[in-house]
Amino acid sequence: METLPTEVFNEILDQFEPGLHELPRANPWARPRPYKPEHIDSKQHFARLRLVSKRFSELAAPYLFRSIGLRFNMKSFGRLDRLAEQPKLAKHVKKFVYLMPYLYVEGTQDFETFRADRAIRLPNKLRQIMFEDREPFYYPTVYKEQQDVMRGSYDLFVLKKAMKSFTSLQQIQLLSVMVHKDIVLRNLASSFDNWEFIDCRWIPACSHAVETLLLAILHGKPPVNSFSSPTLSPQSLLAISSGVQQSALASFKQLSHLEVTFDERPDRSYLDTATTHLRGHISPISEFFRQFCVCTVNLSTLYLRFTPGLPVRLPLEDVFHNTVWSKLRILGIGSWMLKAEEIIGIAKRHQGTLKGIRLSEVYLADGDRWRDVVIALKTHMKKLDWVSFQDIGYEREYVRKVAYIETYSDTSSEEDEDDSLEMDAESISSSSSHVHPSQAGDDVIYGNVFTSSEDTGILSDTSSLGDSANAGMGSLGEKEECEFEEDLEDYGLTVSQAQRKHWERWIVGRNVNTGEPYTRTL
Repeated sequence: METLPTEVFNEILDQFEPGLHELPRANPWARPRPYKPEHIDSKQHFARLRLVSKRFSELAAPYLFRSIGLRFNMKSFGRLDRLAEQPKLAKHVKKFVYLMPYLYVEGTQDFETFRADRAIRLPNKLRQIMFEDREPFYYPTVYKEQQDVMRGSYDLFVLKKAMKSFTSLQQIQLLSVMVHKDIVLRNLASSFDNWEFIDCRWIPACSHAVETLLLAILHGKPPVNSFSSPTLSPQSLLAISSGVQQSALASFKQLSHLEVTFDERPDRSYLDTATTHLRGHISPISEFFRQFCVCTVNLSTLYLRFTPGLPVRLPLEDVFHNTVWSKLRILGIGSWMLKAEEIIGIAKRHQGTLKGIRLSEVYLADGDRWRDVVIALKTHMKKLDWVSFQDIGYEREYVRKVAYIETYSDTSSEEDEDDSLEMDAESISSSSSHVHPSQAGDDVIYGNVFTSSEDTGILSDTSSLGDSANAGMGSLGEKEECEFEEDLEDYGLTVSQAQRKHWERWIVGRNVNTGEPYTRTL
């Protein structure tokens, strides 16, 4: 074995990471995850292989350290610190995943008061989950550890050290993570108007993570060209000091890939869907985006959306400011209520460069028609290789669905509410994570950027410490079906699955699955 050429060894090691060296696809979200048997733990195999000999150690190191994850605890930061002190290993890191938990904050009442307060009316199962029979108790323990990590800016010190040593770093991904007890506490606190006890919140956590990452990048200057986050809080951007914002803008010039889902909801609360205008902070966020758009001159892939299921009523140019990115190849917009002219406008500005467009959960304003958007894309976007319309529709259709849901919810009786208190922990966990989390052991990692859809025929992917956080989308992933037989005319009321597929194929003039010409008329 020791005499085998390095190339042969790499071919063997590649089998543990299928698709590692695969060339980029035209549509980055349409590529399904390479098949990998569940029993294969590649990290464990590579770690053991490094113990065999010096040569095997050198061969396995690029595979073991190319993607690393950081959790917000002393043990994980200690590991990162030790890795940063070994340049021969740190140079292999290409992807950095920051698993940020909700930050715990103290209330006006201490933990013992919380544990002893019987007025909270906790069912026995929940009380057993939240308060173990013996110390140390989970909630004060986690609060103390989080404070230890941030004390003296220890986390920032280690991040700066790491970013300085990661000379090949290309991707940074920020994910939010919750364990079961976090979810139980969040749901419990949400049921009280005035919660006086220990609490966990995402907005301060996201703000802290973003600011420390920016400061570390400014210090280390790694060659990062890709950033993604499925749960980025807009409020967290406003909490970052203006000095850090201005300094960070200069480093954005090297970004070529940006994939962000903004979750504009307050901690624990859901916005009224009738007023999702981001009132009160849209002006400063808009100004931040204006400066961002000016600086990101090298963007080739841009996907920006808001909370799935809660589309914002926000003028598109309040975010994009009529910017033209000369290198933009892929554009994605999601969870938005827009006018047809807004979609057509941003597409036409990039008609010379765009190869792919994705519109997900985009609803047209009353009086506009998707037919007009489709015709405009067909007429002006001659270089498009693919188009994806996922869960698109009309504003009135969305409002009607919301009204139905609210009406149905209001019919629940007081007895139903009492019964709901007896839900076991599993039910509470699933009901609290209906937006876009995925289960990974005891943690709920909010990393599934693209929700699964019956329209695509592809399962959604979970962002973890692997290579990709992207799931399939659009017609590139759908199974081949028979010719459409239903009426495909656009009446401005709703958009069916058959209409979406028809429009996707008609715009590019072919079935992107098979490559066959598509000749059906609009």
